[in-house]
Amino acid sequence: MTAKSVKKIKLVILNTVLAIFLLFTLVPVYVMVVNSFKTQNQLLDNVLYFSFPLYFKNYADAFNRIFPYIWNSITVAVVSTVGITFIAALTGYAFGHFEFRGKRILFTLIIVNMMIPSILTLVPSYLVVVRLKLYNTQFALLLPYLATGSVMGIYLVRGFVEQIPKTIFEAAKIDGINEFQSFVYIGVPLVKTILTTVSILALLNVWNDIVWPMLVLDSDAIKTIPLGLLEFNQQQGANKGALFAGYILSSIPLLIYFILNLRSFMDSLVEGAIK
Repeated sequence: MTAKSVKKIKLVILNTVLAIFLLFTLVPVYVMVVNSFKTQNQLLDNVLYFSFPLYFKNYADAFNRIFPYIWNSITVAVVSTVGITFIAALTGYAFGHFEFRGKRILFTLIIVNMMIPSILTLVPSYLVVVRLKLYNTQFALLLPYLATGSVMGIYLVRGFVEQIPKTIFEAAKIDGINEFQSFVYIGVPLVKTILTTVSILALLNVWNDIVWPMLVLDSDAIKTIPLGLLEFNQQQGANKGALFAGYILSSIPLLIYFILNLRSFMDSLVEGAIK
């Protein structure tokens, strides 16, 4: 058997394994979509195929019930994602571009936060929120998200900034550009792909978080979509079709953002692999 044949066989095996993983990933999504168009009786008949006529009322019921929660999540997610991305960009740029006393120690202390399980910080964070009288407000979500969500972003941005040739910034200084202008006009454009990845990771974390909102939110008017879906599930009882429709509707904002930034996300993966 030639080396070329062995390579082809390995490629076939690899593609087969990837196809199997893709199948396991997509099947639950397919089942959710199929059953979101069914009445409860249709759903009991089968769960793998569409039943006609399609029952669109599930989406109307789900939208009317969970839209306020979706809007709350959008508000929190936009502010948190923008804040986390800005903090990660500014701090990562500082660690990657400048040399200052205590840089290694300070960066190590920041990265150590990645190693601490978030469950261990729930009680201290809750006590801080209560002492600051932020309980049952959106600030109770925003401040912890901004404080803890930027750690991974700082680590990623710093690695990309370190790869930028120093001569670019030195040439900019000769042209009269100050440090902040160098960050805005040179640093940010050169690391925009990794900033997109940071924003996607931040958005996913904030949008899907259920434990922290459950601890600090009581008012139904400011609850986020995970809590809304939990309540919707309890209210629907046997009507699982509407619940599946609610799951799909709650995923649409994430899908839209990811699709709009898919190119930058893929570019960041390629650049990260090369570097």
